[in-house]
Amino acid sequence: MKKKSGKVLLMLCVTLLCTLFLSMTAAAEEKGALTAVDGTHITGWLKNDADSGEAAVVELHIYKDGNSEAAKVITVPEESYSNEAGNSTGDGRRVFDYKINWQELGGTACKVEAFLVSGDKKTLLTGAMEYKPSSEVLKKTESSGEEIGPGIPKKEEIPAEQTFEGYKKGESLGIFKTTGYCSCSKCSGGSGLTYSGTVPQPNHTISADITVLPLGTKVIIGETVYTVEDIGSSVDGHTVDLYFSSHQEALAYGVKKQEVFQAIE
Repeated sequence: MKKKSGKVLLMLCVTLLCTLFLSMTAAAEEKGALTAVDGTHITGWLKNDADSGEAAVVELHIYKDGNSEAAKVITVPEESYSNEAGNSTGDGRRVFDYKINWQELGGTACKVEAFLVSGDKKTLLTGAMEYKPSSEVLKKTESSGEEIGPGIPKKEEIPAEQTFEGYKKGESLGIFKTTGYCSCSKCSGGSGLTYSGTVPQPNHTISADITVLPLGTKVIIGETVYTVEDIGSSVDGHTVDLYFSSHQEALAYGVKKQEVFQAIE
């Protein structure tokens, strides 16, 4: 009798632990996230709320000058959602790519938050991001007054152009889909060398369609200078693969849309 009671108690404990684990997993499930903010686009993804009969949408809250009150609230329109990208995930996600004109907000640095709106529910999505103008200049003046001496006007403000590892941003090459890869057998067949014969390096090597970006081309993505050293069977058109040192890092990077610039010495 004691043995039977012990087994029943053990089964109850296991059931309770499983229920608790599943509850915690469900509670921790992401509803969506911001993935990139650049000079012209805000991108991310969301999941529709199965408990609501209404389709979920995203609200973008944009803050300026460290204020807690949003300077602008934008409801992402239906045409900014990508059905193709959403269907490819196969798990109810929808990807959005909103085109924004930062000059309408003064062209200054801003903080961006995204909220999932479903019915009366509003949920903050993962990954608040900051926008910083790519052409932001550092200004140096000898004096804050109009004159530095009687009848001597102050010197003109001298802009210092922003550089990245010694390179300057050139012409925009457009918005590219960016993904991650590594040297493992799944990504590269286990090869330790790139198509151009170099050893791939993180934050340096990218794989691209060489009819769009020839081998050796240097580009700026975000604030990093990359060199086209590799090709891939699934990399074509406006797509680039960023090299990572591990498969886990490549998977964690996911899929993003980012503006790509020429790198000029």
